[in-house]
Amino acid sequence: MLVPSERIRSAHLPVLFTDIKGFSSRSDREQLRSREDLYAELRAAFTDALWETCVHEDRGDGVLVVLPSELPLHGLFTDVLPRLERGLGDRRRGDPPLRLRMAVHAGAVHRDRHGFVGNAVNHVFRLCDGEPLRQAIDQARSDTALLVSEVIHDAVVRAGLRTVDPTTFHPVAFRVKETHARAWLHVAGDNACALRVAAAAAPGAEGTRDGPSAPRAGVSVSAGRDVRMDGAVVAGGDVHLGAPHPRASRFRWWRGQEGGRG
Repeated sequence: MLVPSERIRSAHLPVLFTDIKGFSSRSDREQLRSREDLYAELRAAFTDALWETCVHEDRGDGVLVVLPSELPLHGLFTDVLPRLERGLGDRRRGDPPLRLRMAVHAGAVHRDRHGFVGNAVNHVFRLCDGEPLRQAIDQARSDTALLVSEVIHDAVVRAGLRTVDPTTFHPVAFRVKETHARAWLHVAGDNACALRVAAAAAPGAEGTRDGPSAPRAGVSVSAGRDVRMDGAVVAGGDVHLGAPHPRASRFRWWRGQEGGRG
């Protein structure tokens, strides 16, 4: 059944998605406990007053948090996320452990009677589901790994705010479904981990999961007959010499247009 247009609300808003590492491998009892712990840690990090001003949607093994437009976005980075990392660090590692992949983006968010939808929502999910963030939380000494979109990096991180060090955010390329984009990886308290993951997933890096390696620069030679090189190239028959054409970048910097979630 179609939803009447007056019941659909839209706004340009920041969105945070958190996802529990290893959730599906836990027993039902552990999953229930993990969800309770996640909500408790988020509420403590946001503070009760701020948490009540946000709108949140349960996603089973994670939570989508839509921040109000009146909340200064830099507060998420200077206050909320550092409190969350400290809170998780104070927990016991067992019973069960709670380690989080997190992604932040901003864009047009639509809400109908079923929940939130839109390309901005799709994008934050895919940031969180990308291989660079999964690798980071697997390798990190800390309890959180964060990936922010180009939009957030340009608007917040590059500003050099207090406690937000731009040099600890590193560019990575990721591909999830039809979304191919660049984002910025940050691992609280473990910049060495972020550097390692970013080096392997840098935009245009060879050996990434985002496609075949780029051809090396230089001259390529193919021949159906012998080629002799004695200080010079002696070519005959059907020998072909040439330099490879530079490959256009396969990565699109996100500029507000992403594919659907499907």
